Amino acid sequence: MSDRKIWLAVLGGGALVAAGLVAAITVENGRIGQARERVAELGGEIETSRALVSKTPQLEREVIVLRELAEVIQGILPDEDDVNNLVRTFQRFSEDSDVRIRALKKKPDPRGEQETAFDKVAYTLTLESDAFQFLDFLDLLESHSRFMRVPRFKITAADRTQVEEDGFAAHKVQLDIETFVYDRDGSFRPARIEGYDRKRTLMVGEINRRRGDLLVSAYEYLGARGRRDPWVDPRVPVHGDGETALTVKEQMDIVRGLVERMEAARGSWAAVEASSNVVEEMVARADLEQMLAHLEEDLRRVEAEGAIRYVPSRRRLELEVFEGVAGLRRALAATEGGRGPSVEKLAEVLEAMNRHLGREEYDLVLDAFRLVDEELQYIEADRARAPYAVELRRRAGLARTVLEFDEIEVDVGMVAIVAGAPSVALINGSTRRVGDMLGGELIIRDIRTDEIEFLFKGVILARRF
Repeated sequence: MSDRKIWLAVLGGGALVAAGLVAAITVENGRIGQARERVAELGGEIETSRALVSKTPQLEREVIVLRELAEVIQGILPDEDDVNNLVRTFQRFSEDSDVRIRALKKKPDPRGEQETAFDKVAYTLTLESDAFQFLDFLDLLESHSRFMRVPRFKITAADRTQVEEDGFAAHKVQLDIETFVYDRDGSFRPARIEGYDRKRTLMVGEINRRRGDLLVSAYEYLGARGRRDPWVDPRVPVHGDGETALTVKEQMDIVRGLVERMEAARGSWAAVEASSNVVEEMVARADLEQMLAHLEEDLRRVEAEGAIRYVPSRRRLELEVFEGVAGLRRALAATEGGRGPSVEKLAEVLEAMNRHLGREEYDLVLDAFRLVDEELQYIEADRARAPYAVELRRRAGLARTVLEFDEIEVDVGMVAIVAGAPSVALINGSTRRVGDMLGGELIIRDIRTDEIEFLFKGVILARRF
């Protein structure tokens, strides 16, 4: 082989070797780059893991606390069955607070199908109430053992005409009510914590503190407390057709008390209807007669004094008390079957008339008598009840006599009282002495320095001057 061929062979082999080396170096450089990238990636993972490891103790603490509070959370947040009963809860709240529910609509969860441990359940509730009934309703929501919140509400105040006609404010209220369902199991896999019992023991204080924070702590709502409904048009007439010395609050308090007594009377009537024997019915009827007699007496006095002029209170008095009493009287009369008033009713009316006489409320004496006047004809032959009829008519006659005497004009000009001589008085421009008659039935019985005593229809009456 010639030298030239040898050198060509050497150069060709060298070129091949060089090409192989270049290829190998290129491949190795690629591997080195990939290794460096992997190193950088591992470094990032290490930093992430370090950060995670540093947060693990705190995360474990939170998980332990939440696990230990799971029962408390389940008690605060309803399960599916409780949510299904939520409508009944709203209905019970409405009855307890006297609000009127007009509409109830369930709202969709804005998170859609998003999976979380807490599923929101929301309703839009439309109701009618006055300000304090609405506050009662909110108080029941707040103090309920289950967590519920009202993120928003809208109130449309009742107009003046409605308040004047119905006697109470029926504001329209629309509110959203939200609660959450806690899905303890769901699709979440619980993580295992090493040394759980030991770590839980070390965190008893924190667990108890967090448990206390979850307990319901509600403000005690005390009701209206004499305040004015702020949504009622303040231009509603305060004194109606006339004047009264009582403030609006005092009038509201009086009517509220009468309404409560009316409700108690209805309860007594229910006891009469539920009586299982004659004795129970007689006892319940006697209690009811007593309650009605006292209630009617106070109603007569309130009317005579013109005490209630505030339009909402006046309307409520008419609708809930006067009509209620009249309804109970009709119901009692219907059960008496034309037999006339009972002994208990007669005794209560007689006692009421005596009280009015003692206060010189003669108009009210006659008002009380009218309760039984037309029925007395049925008891004339009843030995037990006939004496009551006599006494009732006698007191009614006395009241009429006094009222008629008050209508007689007696103008006393002067009196002259001299020892040893008949006393004289200037009455209606004429000189009169004891024994003289004024009109058909009015006789002068005695003349004193400050009054003249008369005998009128068999009753001794005095006119002071």
